[in-house]
Amino acid sequence: MNERVRRPASRGFAALSLAAGAACLAAGAAPLAAEAAQAAIDPHLLVSVSDVARGDLAALGLTPPFAAAVDLEPAGVDATVRHFFGRHYVVSPATGRIQVVDPATFDTILQFSVGRDSEPHDILVVDPSTAYVTRYNETLLYKVDPSTGERTGTIDLGLFSDADGTPEMSMMSLDRDRLFVQIQRVDRLLSGNPIPPSWLAVVDVTNDQLIDVDPVTPGIQGIRLRGTNPGHKMHHDATARRLFVSVPGVRLDAAGGIEEIDIDRLTSLGFILAEEDSIGDLSAFVMVTRDRGYVLGHTDIVQSSHLLTFSRGGPPGTELHVTFDLVRSLAHDAASGLLFFPDPAPSGSGILIIDTATDEILEPSPVGTGLPPRDLAVARDTTPGEATDLRVTGFDPATGDLSLSYRPACGASDHNLVYGPLDEVGSYGYSGQVCGIGAGGVFDRFNPGSGSFFFLVVGTDGIAREGSYGGDGRRSERPEDPLDPICSFDRDLSFSCDAR
Repeated sequence: MNERVRRPASRGFAALSLAAGAACLAAGAAPLAAEAAQAAIDPHLLVSVSDVARGDLAALGLTPPFAAAVDLEPAGVDATVRHFFGRHYVVSPATGRIQVVDPATFDTILQFSVGRDSEPHDILVVDPSTAYVTRYNETLLYKVDPSTGERTGTIDLGLFSDADGTPEMSMMSLDRDRLFVQIQRVDRLLSGNPIPPSWLAVVDVTNDQLIDVDPVTPGIQGIRLRGTNPGHKMHHDATARRLFVSVPGVRLDAAGGIEEIDIDRLTSLGFILAEEDSIGDLSAFVMVTRDRGYVLGHTDIVQSSHLLTFSRGGPPGTELHVTFDLVRSLAHDAASGLLFFPDPAPSGSGILIIDTATDEILEPSPVGTGLPPRDLAVARDTTPGEATDLRVTGFDPATGDLSLSYRPACGASDHNLVYGPLDEVGSYGYSGQVCGIGAGGVFDRFNPGSGSFFFLVVGTDGIAREGSYGGDGRRSERPEDPLDPICSFDRDLSFSCDAR
């Protein structure tokens, strides 16, 4: 059994018996109205907008007619935006400040500084009281309480510095209890170029200690990247156990690309797309499947940004759009299958919307955002609902692998599978989990072993929260797995999208 163990979160239920090579199903899930459920905030695209003088926030609906709201709240110029646990976060490099914004009102409910000249690049919120902030001009990664702004710890990344004494830490990603931090190592003394090697520093967030990914080599080692100058938001694929990072390297050196990281082995697997096969310097990208994505390429004859499709191992495909300005952000909404491109061109700035199933541009012109758009974050804050219609669709007697289908839970970016012996179904005697089976409604590698089992599918947000385990015959919520030793999520039904 290929088991990636994590914690369950959705509502499909079935039972099977593998006697004499036969698989048989039992029981469907009943819907549940979550107690004390609250209406969730409508999902939207959060947009930081700015010109040379001022910054602001805008929002865009994620479904037609893609209504836009502008001038919502002052923000920093060229700010980075993030969304975690029902809050917007705005990172302003120029001022060293973090803004926490209520997405229901767009009021700033908290501002705090991480050092005026520290040039913060990113914030990653692990839970409502724990976050990390990268500070580009400093050696210390800050740990803060995002509900108060109080600094609660630091992690020294100075050991990754080049001769100028700073590691140039940038964007972050989290996998379970491991925080991945981009280390650029830019030479500020002479060339202004990255000094090889560039790294991903790995921090254990349970103790705030750096993880040495290569114990044989003296000192503490990060993940050595094939490319240099890692930047832009990374893509985390919990199901495939992969992290993808843009490493554009030196300007116009054609030596960078999109690099793939094995997050279990903590090692680079090389490029899935190389700059030498692309248009100019690569920068921001998104993955819409394990093997397909969109990337921005920049040219220098005339400053321009080209939106390109690409597939793993091949050159970029179709050029979907070009704008004569510098674009450094893309956003993908997996739930709707839409790609959002922030076009700051003076001739008609706004958000371009592309259907990733057809590569069709949906609106004839960009949806206006007031000031030119700079950075984007998809804000979907409902907790996952119930995964239903769980079925066994195939059985391989040679391997014992089952193929499953299910209707994905609303609001889920991933799903887990939880199971137990069939004779303990009455007490929900769970005995195992399979983590990160995906969001697409199909899983073809489930093998709990010989015997008879019950199992169910649970939707997750892919980070920390799980949804419903489904309702039993009395329309009561099934209990969660109390042991849950590896898939560590907290069940949260208070904002279930099923109860809206």
